[in-house]
Amino acid sequence: MNQLQRDLERQAKQFAGETADVLNGTVTDGIRLDCGLYTLGSHGQAIVTYKLDRINRRGESIPLKISRTPAKLSLRVFHALRMDDESRHLANIKSTYGLYVQHKSAFAYHYERDADNNYPAAHLHIDGKAKRLQGILDVVGRGKDKPTALHLPVGGRRYRPSLEDIIEFCIVERLVDARDGWQQRLSQSRERFHEQQLRAAVRDKPSVAAEALMSLGWTVHE
Repeated sequence: MNQLQRDLERQAKQFAGETADVLNGTVTDGIRLDCGLYTLGSHGQAIVTYKLDRINRRGESIPLKISRTPAKLSLRVFHALRMDDESRHLANIKSTYGLYVQHKSAFAYHYERDADNNYPAAHLHIDGKAKRLQGILDVVGRGKDKPTALHLPVGGRRYRPSLEDIIEFCIVERLVDARDGWQQRLSQSRERFHEQQLRAAVRDKPSVAAEALMSLGWTVHE
């Protein structure tokens, strides 16, 4: 294992721990997220999910419950991670957050950083029957397709929904029970996610960041 792979493993394990802490502090009961490292040449890819199957690199959905009462819903959490182009920061190259009932998906948010298709990098799939969406497919000549085939755009690469958004949805819609203090835990975690996205956006467009700072009276040196 080279230094790049060691850095990936360290940061991915930290990410897995932080993500599990958010879940256990809000809607789950002592779950642990697995982290598996797979080498790809001199680089590597880390998979973070619940009950990772190292053969097919998938996981299971997480029971949404805070007591011994059987869970009615479950949440699939999956991340494929690597180091960014500068080999310094963790980059999310693929992720899924899906809500399940009786082991069947109701909807799922997907993100794929380098997809080889024209669909939005961040998108929503709605599973099951959706009559209005099916009606759209029917009238445009795609009647053989189902609504779940549609990739509904949700914010793009930097502003896509976060895990905190899905958890909050489940709580405020009274779909699951939540722990006391869940608002503060989600607020802290969401702020951390937004700061990470902001730092990444600044690295992508430093000239725009510099212009914004100068407009506020800051002095920026190249």
